[in-house]
Amino acid sequence: MVLLAGALVFEYMALYSFAFTAPALMKHEGFTVHDVASITGATGIGTLVGAGTGGWLANRFGRRPVLLACVVTYSLCSLLNAVVADPTGFLVLRFATAVGFQGMNVVTVVLLTELMPAPVRGRALAWAVACGGAGPVLMAWLGFLVVPRVDWGWRVLYVVGALALALFVVILRRLPESPCWLESVGDHERAEVTMRAIEEQIVRQGRPLPPIEAEPARPHVAADTGTGVLALIRAGYVRPFSVTSVIWTLGIVAYFGFNYWVSTLLALRGYDLEQTTLYTAIIVTAGVLGPLAATSFADRWQRKHILVGVGACLSVLALLSTLADSTVTTIALACLLSFGFQLAVPPTSTYASEVLPTRFRSTGVGWATSFARIANVVAAQVI
Repeated sequence: MVLLAGALVFEYMALYSFAFTAPALMKHEGFTVHDVASITGATGIGTLVGAGTGGWLANRFGRRPVLLACVVTYSLCSLLNAVVADPTGFLVLRFATAVGFQGMNVVTVVLLTELMPAPVRGRALAWAVACGGAGPVLMAWLGFLVVPRVDWGWRVLYVVGALALALFVVILRRLPESPCWLESVGDHERAEVTMRAIEEQIVRQGRPLPPIEAEPARPHVAADTGTGVLALIRAGYVRPFSVTSVIWTLGIVAYFGFNYWVSTLLALRGYDLEQTTLYTAIIVTAGVLGPLAATSFADRWQRKHILVGVGACLSVLALLSTLADSTVTTIALACLLSFGFQLAVPPTSTYASEVLPTRFRSTGVGWATSFARIANVVAAQVI
């Protein structure tokens, strides 16, 4: 969980870096609001490609190698972003960065689901997301310290985002492959070796292994061994896949409509660069408390009931935010929205990964997220 949470820290850094640097790019590099929208749209297309290909590749080649490839991709592209200052170059690099970090996000959620026991899975995801939330907070306050003070301060944020390369060796040496995936592709020997290593670690910690309970015989599945969307449909998983796609679409459009644009909207409302970076840092910091709060109830109630309750509260807060007429009210409501959006991430991720079996899990989550990213590209232009 710690290793995957560390990957999420840098993924969140890469995700938010442009949002935090957009006002400085408009001021110092001549970017227009249209450039910001185009780059945001390209990022959305990158996440669409990353989610779909990352999920498919993880089903084909395994969770661990795809995770490592994604880390390298978004780290190197973030580093290159630090030396590029024209809108076209930014657009291309943000697209490639997004392919990497979104592919990694899908695989991380799937790996956590398959490595964590069901009774603690929601809390494990909530803690991982909470740790990941430290990434944008670090970037926001770093942005406040350096972006308004030197013309090239925005470049620092992209260099910091590239430090994820340090995780590569650690993940390569310490993170196991999913035994669920190994079993699903018929590699029972490696699955058994991985499970024995996990069990031996538990025993060394002084915890007794529970007795193995016999499972009821499962109905034999016909010869269709595909793992793609068509195979998912043929296997009868249309309804959970459709529901997951709708949840992701509505959630992501609202989430990114707020988080990607909050600093730009503050700047357009008349706040100067220092005020914008300060208020953005405060809003993002408030969001970190959301996943921490989710750890207290993530496994207490059904995921769907949590999603309905959080979604209703977010809707009310969003409507109230349109009526804000002072700085205090604007920032307070933005902090509550940031908190609520981050609160919704763990139960959404857990629900989406639990309603599909191992064979279709990464493909289903990847494609559901991809559909959401298509809507998000359109939303960027609408905004």
